[in-house]
Amino acid sequence: MLTFRNLFPLLSCQAGHNQRSSYTAKGVWKMRRVESGPIILLLLICAVSTFGTKAMAQQITPSDIEEGVSGADSQAVFQRSSGAGSNNGSNIGTTGGGSATDSDNAINVGDYARAEALAADRLRTVSGGVAEIALRLSLIESRMWQGKFQTLPKELKTVGSLLSRTQGVSPNLTARYYDDLSWMTQIQGDSVKAEQIARDAIAYWKKDSQPDITFLCGGLDHLAHLLEDKGAFDESMRFYREILELQTKLHGARSVACANQLERMAALAYRQGNQADSQKWYAEALSIKEESLSVFKPFAPQKAEDAVFFRFLPGAPNVSRETADGVTRERITANNVTVEAALLLKSADQIKNAKAEVRITNGGNWSIKVLPQGADLIVLKPRIVLAKQVPGESLAQTIEKKGNSKAKWIRFWGSQATATSTTNILGSGGGGFMPYYGMGYMPANFGYGGPMGYGGNNWYNQVSGMTTMVTSVPDFAARERAYQRAQAVSDQTQRQAADVRESELGPSTLAVGNSVEGCLYYDENKFDEAVLRIPIGKAVFEFRFDHLR
Repeated sequence: MLTFRNLFPLLSCQAGHNQRSSYTAKGVWKMRRVESGPIILLLLICAVSTFGTKAMAQQITPSDIEEGVSGADSQAVFQRSSGAGSNNGSNIGTTGGGSATDSDNAINVGDYARAEALAADRLRTVSGGVAEIALRLSLIESRMWQGKFQTLPKELKTVGSLLSRTQGVSPNLTARYYDDLSWMTQIQGDSVKAEQIARDAIAYWKKDSQPDITFLCGGLDHLAHLLEDKGAFDESMRFYREILELQTKLHGARSVACANQLERMAALAYRQGNQADSQKWYAEALSIKEESLSVFKPFAPQKAEDAVFFRFLPGAPNVSRETADGVTRERITANNVTVEAALLLKSADQIKNAKAEVRITNGGNWSIKVLPQGADLIVLKPRIVLAKQVPGESLAQTIEKKGNSKAKWIRFWGSQATATSTTNILGSGGGGFMPYYGMGYMPANFGYGGPMGYGGNNWYNQVSGMTTMVTSVPDFAARERAYQRAQAVSDQTQRQAADVRESELGPSTLAVGNSVEGCLYYDENKFDEAVLRIPIGKAVFEFRFDHLR
């Protein structure tokens, strides 16, 4: 899931991907907290560092590594370190353990709904002091990550008031408040003020004798992107380098956290036209991520800083793009596994749905798990939305329902088709509604409607001894044409529904040398920019699409 630590590769992607536009404040915020994806356990990182890429490919398989950690506590990934450098202030002055620790842990692995529920539940029994501040910040962040912005200004105001009258609040916790306030200010459209508040947050973190390095790096990333977004590239790069140094000390030079930071720097260097540094940093980041073999490992909950994302970034050596017939297809390759994706907003088989066309080819050394969790579509413009994936069967049933309804009405109105029949009768007529008996037989009324609702319109006109009768009679040819059109609609509907059912891409295991392709459907279809994330094993392949309309 997206957190402070891995928000900014997306932002850097935007900057280089499309220099004519930049992320909106809301886009920046939403993208920082909806990432879902894989982790690499510490043992795996150590194994990579020990054996190296070539040795691991020859001597160690993903299964071997899994067996090595199988005896470890499966909940270990949910635990926050309470040692030096990890004191976020949320466990100060609490009773029965850290009041916001469980909620913060849930945020750290991307379970934002659970984090919100935990924080809200604890706030029923906690009032005042550092404990309430920590809980409210956790509540704010869990709601922000879900895009629930409405109540946040009030919550932030409450936290600010608590901070002003509470003693013993750590600089770490105060910095966290200012960072959240900076994000909210950016969401509201004031990037200048957001930058100043972000600088205040950094100042508070650096006041602490044991700053939370993870949160500090997130705050530095936020400030660096605000600077990059306004064109202050040199200062932004200085902050990115500072983050890389901190991440190296905290996680190691060959960590995924450092690889993510190298990508940010590479994207900015590419934007600046510095091809040498851009390619060097891209290559190093890709090497680190490929060493993890995350593509071949089964998915498991993980810390955000360990998540392996292979992103479509401008200038990266493992990506390519082609456009044909108005459709842009993007391609990402990692560990010899290639994922291709295109995003369509309009096609014959859609009912108000976006469709992602995906093809996955396994050229690696082991089988892979395709879609071990749901694929995310995050709409960026014109508004930030986490699109809901629509199951193929549900969409197929919707197509059938609407198509059958349309065919039914075509048949109904077609069955009422009539033609006008005119009859001239010589004689004096009778001046009444029907001619006198003996003047000729007139057929009964036909059709839908007519005088007093009894049938087709039936009228006459008597001129100079001739009576003209006009009546509506069934148009059997028109009715047959309507039945044929209705049947054609039903047939087309059945084909479309069958195509959706058959083409839907679902969870599967893909053997070495094989390919699979299919479609994913989402409930949004009117947007200009979006990010599509395709989980493969423990990794996530991330695509960025612009100018869709």
